[in-house]
Amino acid sequence: LTYVYNLPIGRESYWGAILLASKVWDDQAVWNVDYCQILKDMVVEDVNELERVFLELIQFNINVQQSAYAKYYFDLRSIAEQHGLTLPIDTLDKKRAKKLEARSQNEEYDKLAEMVESGPVK
Repeated sequence: LTYVYNLPIGRESYWGAILLASKVWDDQAVWNVDYCQILKDMVVEDVNELERVFLELIQFNINVQQSAYAKYYFDLRSIAEQHGLTLPIDTLDKKRAKKLEARSQNEEYDKLAEMVESGPVK
């Protein structure tokens, strides 16, 4: 949610946010080719371009502040409860929030370095 907050709303913005969020927050490596199984009408080059364009839209700032994460975390929990859904009970304490923020900063640095190595987007 935090990645698409001030972006133009469109299918590409949401897919770009989902793609990026899964890479930043998941402990398992996800390759863009894996998304082609979900996005049947896209080839890996399309997914790569989607990721590049999305990163440009957010100015390569994939860092998520603790306060933003906490806000969306509790908002989503409230929405789930209103609809009778349950979410995992993993609570967000200060230590876990700091760890998630550090992980997003490391991922931001890695993505920026990768983009510099690959050159400008055509």
